[in-house]
Amino acid sequence: MTALRETFTSEYMDRIKKISLQLKTDAVSVGGRRKSKAKGQSVEFSDFRNYTQGDSVKNIDWKSYGRLDKLIIKLFHEERQANVNIILDTSGSMGFGDKGLTQKLLCACLCYMFMLNMDRVNIFAPGNTPLCDITSPSRINIVVDHLDGLEFSGEGDLLGPLKKMPLRQGSCIFISDFFTNDDKTALFKLLAYKRQKLSALVLLDKTEADPELDEDVTLEDCENGRTMPAIPDKTAIKKYKAALDAHLAEIANAAKKAQGQFAFVRTDMNVLKVIKDMTVNF
Repeated sequence: MTALRETFTSEYMDRIKKISLQLKTDAVSVGGRRKSKAKGQSVEFSDFRNYTQGDSVKNIDWKSYGRLDKLIIKLFHEERQANVNIILDTSGSMGFGDKGLTQKLLCACLCYMFMLNMDRVNIFAPGNTPLCDITSPSRINIVVDHLDGLEFSGEGDLLGPLKKMPLRQGSCIFISDFFTNDDKTALFKLLAYKRQKLSALVLLDKTEADPELDEDVTLEDCENGRTMPAIPDKTAIKKYKAALDAHLAEIANAAKKAQGQFAFVRTDMNVLKVIKDMTVNF
């Protein structure tokens, strides 16, 4: 059994069901459970208005006619299905520490909650065949199998693959450490151009987020194999944290320019709590 399946059990899914994920995503097609600003026919009443020529007589409120002696139409919320694109970074740096497992677990949890809401979920990872049009919670095992098959290797070129992704209009959740030379503003503006409502999740291993003082070490780049000696003294740690703060600020500013959301996630955080906190912004 894989580490993902050991965590993502039926009991874990029962806990996910208790979390209400309220998205602010524009709905794009009929058939789901998400409320649209459009008025149509469904089981949930919305409002009244005066009858006009061409309205269906099926929607006339005859009780109101009996009281007011004029024709009144009942309006209902048209329920729609949101389209959710989850983009996963599978470059070498995402395989460091617990980032790979945490990313897969985040994705599985999000997919399951969206599918419980009858939304359409699509998973994209550069260099891998996308998994698209997943709508039923009964297909969560297909999602987990797909995630288990993802491997982390190569350098983090995100902009190039993103240009080729066939993203349908909707909500986009981008999970990455964003350790790439790509211009983050250009990256997120491309998503906005593709009509995506962005939520950027910056995922770091706990040791990346909060390195500890230790003896002299040799650092190795996970993506290209280059090495360099390092002395993790207080001065070096201070410079590192300043650089990390700048990295996070760059991503947050780029997301804001694209009218998107930003969140910072560490691997030592509780995934279910992270997702519950995210509900405010999604």
